[in-house]
Amino acid sequence: MKIVIRRMMMATAVMLLTTGAAHADPIEGDFRTPKTGATAKVAACGASFCMTYTSGAFNGKQFAAFASTGNGKYSGKLIDFTNGGKEYTGKAEIAGSDIKVSGCVMGGLVCKDEIFKRL
Repeated sequence: MKIVIRRMMMATAVMLLTTGAAHADPIEGDFRTPKTGATAKVAACGASFCMTYTSGAFNGKQFAAFASTGNGKYSGKLIDFTNGGKEYTGKAEIAGSDIKVSGCVMGGLVCKDEIFKRL
């Protein structure tokens, strides 16, 4: 009986040690926007990640939605409220602790990049 209890305790310990806690995706967090200096938050929203202004003239407005394509890269759409709310094809990539965000036109042939600094 002692052997059975000991084995159960060891199995439980191994299971607890090998089961990691859920981790946030590397894209999630708080950032400073380069164009306006406002702050923005990236958080999970459904199966995607949404970027929402948390300060500045557009506080509370979602301006991007990205889905992971793997290896720290994401694709989706951007809305440029500083340019009349135009919508662009977008992509994002983890760049160290920051995010490189690109808005593209002409099927992705012409893109403009900005680096969002993690706070």
